[in-house]
Parts: sequence; C-alpha cells; structure tokens
Amino acid sequence: MPTLNKPKKARLRIYDAGSKSVDRYTVVFMDLPERAPGTFQCLGMSDKPFHPQGFGQHSAAMHGRHLGKRINLADLPPDCQRAVERDLTGE
Repeated sequence: MPTLNKPKKARLRIYDAGSKSVDRYTVVFMDLPERAPGTFQCLGMSDKPFHPQGFGQHSAAMHGRHLGKRINLADLPPDCQRAVERDLTGE
C-alpha cells in the first residue's frame, strides 16, 4: 500500500461494524482514491490484526454507514491504531 507520509494530515474515515464480522474495523484512506469513482484504499481488520488468528487486509471501499458506526482513531484498539500508523508512515 502506498504511504501518505503525513499522518497528522491524513484524512481518514474509521468505522466499527460491531462484532458482526471478522473485519470489524474499516479505515478508509480518503487521500488514496481508487480508479472507480467514490472508492478509496482501505484497511479492514479485527481487533488484533497482527495476531496469527487475527485479520488485517488492504482493499478498496466506498465510505458510508454500510461499514458500521463512525468512530475516532483513538477508539480503535491499540493494535489497530498501530496498523494504521504503519500504513501512514511506511514503518
């Protein structure tokens, strides 16, 4: 995934789908559009994206309520925050 290298200026839309799915959390990178209109690169993940039985996958998504309830970055579990930070900084 291309990095933004500007974590403090990155535009993110973060969603929590509750415990309905494996990819409970979705982070849409609004500064990284895809070819299809209205779609952006995203990161879908469980609460433990680095765990062998966790889930963390990059994809493309349209932002919106279908992804769950909007939340803030600080509301994500620590491992999810770390995954987002790694994407934003390339580390």
